[in-house]
Amino acid sequence: MTDVLKFGGTSVGTAERIRDVACLVARRGGDPCVVVVSAMGGVTDELVGLKISSNGKERAAADAGLERLAQRHRHALDALQLPSCEKGATAAAVEEELDRARILSTGISLLEEISPRTSDALLSVGEMISSRLVAPALRAAGIPAVWVDPRDVLVTDAAHGAALPDEAATAANVAARVLPELDAGRVVVTGGFVGATREGVTTTLGRGGSDYSAALLGAALKDAGRAVGAIEIWTDVDGILTADPRIVPAARPVPEVSAAEAAELAFFGAKVLHPATIRPAVARGIPVRVRNSFRPDAPGTTVRAEAAGVGVRALAMRRGVAAVFVGNPRMLLAHGYAARVFSVFETHRVPVDVIATSEVSISITVDAKAPLDAVVKDLSSFAEVSVLPGLAVVSVAGKALRTTAGIAHRVFEAMGDVNVVLISQGASDTNMTFVVAEKDAPEALRRLHREFFEGTKT
Repeated sequence: MTDVLKFGGTSVGTAERIRDVACLVARRGGDPCVVVVSAMGGVTDELVGLKISSNGKERAAADAGLERLAQRHRHALDALQLPSCEKGATAAAVEEELDRARILSTGISLLEEISPRTSDALLSVGEMISSRLVAPALRAAGIPAVWVDPRDVLVTDAAHGAALPDEAATAANVAARVLPELDAGRVVVTGGFVGATREGVTTTLGRGGSDYSAALLGAALKDAGRAVGAIEIWTDVDGILTADPRIVPAARPVPEVSAAEAAELAFFGAKVLHPATIRPAVARGIPVRVRNSFRPDAPGTTVRAEAAGVGVRALAMRRGVAAVFVGNPRMLLAHGYAARVFSVFETHRVPVDVIATSEVSISITVDAKAPLDAVVKDLSSFAEVSVLPGLAVVSVAGKALRTTAGIAHRVFEAMGDVNVVLISQGASDTNMTFVVAEKDAPEALRRLHREFFEGTKT
C-alpha cells in the first residue's frame, strides 16, 4: 500500500524543517511512499517579484532577488550537513536551477516582455530546487530515496499558468518511471506544481498546484495498478477547522468532511485545501488527510467522497466582496433576461458568487477587485444597476442543511441584530450562505460558532 505525502512551503522552509520531513517519512515504516514538495516558504513570491522586476528592466532589484534566492538555498544546503558525496551533487543541481533563473531573468529584461511559457519556466525553479534538497536529506537519514523530475511524470496541455493534466499519459509515465523505484524499495521525491507538455515544455498547474500534483500522482498510481492508502497534505495547521482561528479562538479541527463540504468551505474562504486540487483522488476513492507537520501527532482532517453525520460541519468567511443589484420592472416574466445579465459577467470574465433573484431583479456578489465599472456600463444599457461595496460572505457548511429542520432558525437566531444583505439557501444541500457588511462579518462568524460548536447544542 503506497501513500503520497505532500509537504507545503512552511514544512520545507528551512534545513531544520527538511530534516523534520525526513523524520516523518522515516517513522512511517511499511511500503515506500511518494513525497511531493512545494517550494520553500516565500520562494514562489520571490520568483514572482523577480519576474516583475525583470520585466520592468529593474536590474538592480532583479539581481538582488536572484542573490536572495541563491543565498536562501545555499544556506539550506549547507545547514543540511550532507555527506560530501551527496553535497557536491546536490550543489551542482541547485546551481543549475539558479543559473536557469538568471538566464530567464536576463532574457525577460532584454526582450522587455514575458510570455506565459517563460513565466512557467521561471516559477518552476522553487519546486525544482526544494525537491533536490529533500531527496538527499532523506538519504542522509537512512531512507532509500530517489529524485524524479516532475516534468518526466506529469503530462499537461500547454495552458501555461493553469495547465490541465493528461491523466492517462501521466499514469503511463508513473507506471514507467515511479513504480519501478517503489518496487525496488525506494521513496520517490518530486516537485509539486510543475509538469510538462508532451513536447517537454515546462508548465505549472496554478493555484493549489502542489496539492493537485499529489492528487494526480495518487490517482495515477491507482490507475497504474498500485494500491494507494491515502494522500496526506502536510501543512502548518491541524487540519480543516470549524472556523478561522484568527477570528474564532475556540475553532477546532474537524475530524472528517465530505468533498462537497470541503469545496464549499474553500470557495467561501477556507484556505487549507482547494477542493479542485484533490478531485482526482476523491474520484478514485482515495482519502485525503490534512496534517500538521509541526504537530505530527495531531489527527488532522480526512476528506472523503462522503462523510458520516448531518448538520453544520464548519464555517467560512470571505472579505472583499461587492454586490451588484440589477433590476428592470419591464422584464417581468420576460424570457432571456437572466441570460442577458449573466452574459455581461461572462464577457468581462467576472466570476459570480452568491445569486438571489426576484420577479424583476437579480442580486449578485463578486470579488470587489473585479472590473465593475465595465460590467455596470454594459448592464446599464438594459437595466437599472447599483453596486454595494464593503461586504463579506459568511458560509455555513455541512450535510443535509436544506433538509434538516431548524438549521435556518438557529442561524438567524444566532445572528441577532447583524444585518443580512443577501441570502442564498437551497441551491446546495451542503451550504447556507449570506452576505453582511464586512465590518460585521467577524462578529457573525463568532456568534455562529458559539451557537453550533461551543454550546451544548449539536
